[in-house]
Amino acid sequence: MQAVTSEATVRLATACIGAVRLGIPVDSVVQAMPLPAVRALLPRRENALYCIVEHEGVLVPVVDLARWVDAGASPPGALAEARILILRSGGRSIGLKVDTVDGLADVAQGAIARLHHDDNADEVFHSAAHLPDGAGILSLLDVARLADLAASWHQPDPGAAAGARSDGHAQALAGTAHTPQLPCALLELGNGRLGVALEDLVEVITMPAVARFGAGIDSAYCLWRGRHLPVLPASALPGLPDADAAPLLAVLERAGLALGLPVRAALSLQALAGAGLRVEQERGAVGATTYDADGAALFLLDTAALFARFTQATLSAAPAQDNAGARKAGAAGVSNDAAYVVYSAGSLHATPIAGIEHILPLPPATAWTGAAATMLWRKDPIRLIDLRPAAQRQSDAGHVLVATDGAATVGYVVTRVELLVPAGSARLFRMGPRGAEGIDFVTVDAAGSQASYRIVDLARCADAA
Repeated sequence: MQAVTSEATVRLATACIGAVRLGIPVDSVVQAMPLPAVRALLPRRENALYCIVEHEGVLVPVVDLARWVDAGASPPGALAEARILILRSGGRSIGLKVDTVDGLADVAQGAIARLHHDDNADEVFHSAAHLPDGAGILSLLDVARLADLAASWHQPDPGAAAGARSDGHAQALAGTAHTPQLPCALLELGNGRLGVALEDLVEVITMPAVARFGAGIDSAYCLWRGRHLPVLPASALPGLPDADAAPLLAVLERAGLALGLPVRAALSLQALAGAGLRVEQERGAVGATTYDADGAALFLLDTAALFARFTQATLSAAPAQDNAGARKAGAAGVSNDAAYVVYSAGSLHATPIAGIEHILPLPPATAWTGAAATMLWRKDPIRLIDLRPAAQRQSDAGHVLVATDGAATVGYVVTRVELLVPAGSARLFRMGPRGAEGIDFVTVDAAGSQASYRIVDLARCADAA
């Protein structure tokens, strides 16, 4: 029997510029990053440079190829998906502005054909490839020629330029880009996959009983190893299922704190970020899209950013074994028998959650008269009291704590809800002379420290307003 051998394939990163579908040798692609909010320019009389970006501590020029060649019109809304591909060839780094980054594709060597044979140094396309199963045709970008034609690149070692000049089709398929390998666990979400650094994943367990903080509050927690573990809501990550619909809970731990992510399945272990195309996360995001060894997309979680955004992780801190400083000061705290919500309004405050009926975003275009306004709540107008600093008032950014005081329902506008403190997870302290009315605080143990929040009676805020 004659052995059947498969044809060698070339892995390409795929992207679009206008109507042109690009194929770029994956070894030449370092990563994709968002467009900068403010473009840094290095003007020249004749050039196609779009901007300059900082990548891994160095400055890289970025080419807008649509200024050189007729790429056709970009689709509507393309700017929102636009990215900068950081490319590397022969030791030189250059950026390319593209409308979309579409992923990875494996193309057989026999599916690649050189179509332009004039070897014109002013052209960056000379070959094309057809994708399997009639999925389309890619124009292959010659990265070395792109750098030559732009006469712009970053090169830490000028001696590396000796082999950087393009020499036909074989040179176009060569590259030197490598990205670090990151051991990750792959988890299945509601409609996608999540990659989590293996060192941050403690375990994946059957979903335990989950307690809710109250009606209308999109947050919950469970007991895990004797600690209160916040379970993140579906809105925390793209594709994250709700705890009620997920059979499993992935427990992440960082710096002594923990968070729970509802997941549908634990899939496998892989080394990620080295498959040849990595999309840098947007500013303020908790992760970014990357591609595994099979070219399939997944969301790679930035655990540090996740814990920084969801500060309810402080609830999971192990109980302090010793608090000599508090005993020395005579602070005899007692366990909180009620839950609290911590919010920011100039500074951080806490208020009992029992008096809060609902928490919702501030309705847009709210008309304010001084520090007061009204909004519809369950078909009836209720009074709004703005607790935010003066500089933040008149803004649509904020949350409303809807509370009922007797027969009256009032909405208290705060900058943001920061933390939910379950009953029994913190300590209550009072400062002030014995027998006199003092100031109450709720104190939550965090890793190696404590955070205290002054307790505020919202009803008094209404009286003061």
